[in-house]
Amino acid sequence: MDNKVVSFCKKNYYLLTALLMFLAYPNYNLVLLKAGAAAAWIAFVPLFVFVKDKKPVDVYLYTFVAGLAGNYLCYYWIGQFGGHVSYGPAVILLFLIPYRSMFLGVKVLFAETLSRRYGKLGIVIYPSAWILVDWIESIGFLAFPWSYLGYSQYAFLPFIQVASLTGILGISFIIVLANRSLADLWVRRKSSPSLKHLLRTGEMKVVSVVAALVFACIVYGSIVLLAAKEPQKSDLRVSTIQSCISPWENWGSNRFRYLAELERITTESLADNPDLIVWSESATLEGISYDYDSGSLNDFEKELLGFVRTIDRPLVTGEIGYIDDLEGFIPQRYPLNSAVYINRFGEVIGNYAKIHLVPFGEWFPYGKWFPFVSEITHQFGGSDFIPGDRPLLFEEKGHPFGILICYEGIFYRLCREYKNLGARFFINITNDGWTDSYSGHMQHFSASIFRSIENGVWYVRAGNTGFSTIIDPYGRIRSSMPILLKGHVTGDMDFSLNRNTFYSRWGDLVLYAAQVMLAVLVLHYIYGMAKIWKSRRNEG
Repeated sequence: MDNKVVSFCKKNYYLLTALLMFLAYPNYNLVLLKAGAAAAWIAFVPLFVFVKDKKPVDVYLYTFVAGLAGNYLCYYWIGQFGGHVSYGPAVILLFLIPYRSMFLGVKVLFAETLSRRYGKLGIVIYPSAWILVDWIESIGFLAFPWSYLGYSQYAFLPFIQVASLTGILGISFIIVLANRSLADLWVRRKSSPSLKHLLRTGEMKVVSVVAALVFACIVYGSIVLLAAKEPQKSDLRVSTIQSCISPWENWGSNRFRYLAELERITTESLADNPDLIVWSESATLEGISYDYDSGSLNDFEKELLGFVRTIDRPLVTGEIGYIDDLEGFIPQRYPLNSAVYINRFGEVIGNYAKIHLVPFGEWFPYGKWFPFVSEITHQFGGSDFIPGDRPLLFEEKGHPFGILICYEGIFYRLCREYKNLGARFFINITNDGWTDSYSGHMQHFSASIFRSIENGVWYVRAGNTGFSTIIDPYGRIRSSMPILLKGHVTGDMDFSLNRNTFYSRWGDLVLYAAQVMLAVLVLHYIYGMAKIWKSRRNEG
């Protein structure tokens, strides 16, 4: 038995990548598990070494298999979205896990193919191809830029300060660069007669250069953090309310009970004397702004606005927005996943419609052609929202802010757009209550740290079940409360800490450089293949 286990491990050591992926990505908010982020720096070394001499089809297949195992360990919790339907988790995971693994296979196959043709450039081809595919995952209907490798380092503040220069893609680039350089060194080790010889190889020199780069990033970040001021004043004090509303209970029959709980916790938060109250995405699922504008407020909405007048504090909360339009000559009303801003007098100032809707969970634009897909998503509790079309700024006490709904916090270009419009802070309202997994909460939260650092602004996060936090422009958590616990958290924002970052001004220069380099190599590769095919045809 032992021999069989040893033999299996030798033949399938690439599966270590799956375990290391799980250890690397955020799971639980414990100091010990945060140290697992170190696994990201070697997570793909077993896989990269294993596929080094494999046929292209095998490169893809082995990577896909490693991806199936790794992605399941990392994202099994997403299946809980369909948990109230007997077959729900299976359907979701049977789609999501292969989908995520397909992208991983494309990354490695693309990178390996070009690396074999342009050997000396392989060390930069791998991370370039990686972030190119990451970028592709952030566009289109199925956009899901969730699993970026860089997010694994959210707690490593000295290192990730470089995101203010490169953005999240630059962090991922460096980590993949390290993985590839270590893989090359490991392969070279097999043919080196001694350690002394190995230390003199070109692969060792590359590892040394990469190590120096990482060290330089850490030094840079440490200097930035040492020079960063501590908050000295409160320009705006915010309280976020974590009410733990169940997403599976019927809203209509429970809404007044939910509202009473929100009012109770909010009243408790008034002891902190906040300037602004923030409720979560799922706190008030009514057409507040639409009914306010049309003069048709229902009893729930009247009580809500009355409560806001009573506490004499402005409120940001989730709502169901609506827009009216004509489909032919037939009037139609379309729902939106929105946030509404209510001033201290109980007046609706405006609302923002979520631009990046969750695929299948919040919308499926091809329902007319694939009605069975729409039927399945509805059984899981999915919605039929339509997306908003532009970011909007609101203002409190002269301080502009942008609202991000749910997983819009992982869309780095949207946040950069908000910053360049003039936002001094972001408010992210979300609902991760459909999963009781800490993994889901922490993975979602980890992106928030990067949005603050990239843009040099404050970040307020109000989750139905957490993770509710207030983060400063350097990614430092200033206030927070435990996940899956009812209550409130209050924090002060000192906008003198805000800064204009290189990234917010110039964007993803690392990505642009990678795109140019890969485009040149692909064109040269195609040109070379065309010459070979032409030569063979002439010989034939």
